[in-house]
Amino acid sequence: MNRVNNVLKMHQRDKFAWMIIPSMILGSSFLVNLIVGFLSGVEIYTGGLMSIFIYMFVLGIIVLPQTFPFAISFSIRRTDYFLGTTLHAVTNGFLMAIGLLLLSAIEKATNFWGTGLHFFHLPYLTDGNIVQQFIFNFLTFVLLFFWGFIIGSVFRKFRAVGLFVLTLACLLATTVLTVVIISYDWWDNIANWIVDLTAFELSLWFLPVILCYAVISFVLIRRSTV
Repeated sequence: MNRVNNVLKMHQRDKFAWMIIPSMILGSSFLVNLIVGFLSGVEIYTGGLMSIFIYMFVLGIIVLPQTFPFAISFSIRRTDYFLGTTLHAVTNGFLMAIGLLLLSAIEKATNFWGTGLHFFHLPYLTDGNIVQQFIFNFLTFVLLFFWGFIIGSVFRKFRAVGLFVLTLACLLATTVLTVVIISYDWWDNIANWIVDLTAFELSLWFLPVILCYAVISFVLIRRSTV
C-alpha cells in the first residue's frame, strides 16, 4: 500500500499536467466563446466543453511514457504503478465532474452568463438530475482516460509496430462491422436505439468498456519493459 501511495504522490506533484493545463484549456475555450457570445448578441450552443474531455484522452496516452520509467527506477512494482495511476485518474475525474456540475449550475443561475452562451449547461447532457449528470461526466472522463491509457500501454509493450498493428486491426474491425450493418440493414435499429437513450443511460454502457480497457492495460503493463 505504501508503494501505491508513492505513485499517488508522484502524480499529485505533477499539478501542471493534471490540473493547470486542463484548467487553461477549458478556461481559454470558455473565454473565446464568451467573447463571441457577447459580440454576437445571439443565443449560442457551443461544443467547447469537449476540449477538457479530449485532454483527458491525451493525458491517458502521455502519462505512461512520462511516469512509468521513473516509477520503476524507484522499485515500484508494476501492479502498484497501475493501481496508483488508476486511483489518481479516477479521483481526478471525480473532482472534474463535480467542477463541471458547479459551472453548469452557475451558468444557468446567471442566465447563461448574460449572453445566451450555453457552454457548460447543454441540452441532452444536462437533461437528467444532478446525480445522473455527475455520473455521465465522471464515466466519460474515466472512459477517455483509459482509452488513451491503453494506447500508451500498447506503445510501451510493442512500440510503434504495436500501434501500427492496433490501428490496422481497428480499421479492419470497423470495416467488417460496417459491412455487416449495411448487409443486414441495421442502421435504423441502431440509430433508434441510440436516440432513445438518455446521456445517463448511455454512460452506463461505458462501464464494461472501461473494465475491458483497464484489464488489457494492466496485462500490458505487467509484461512491459522499462
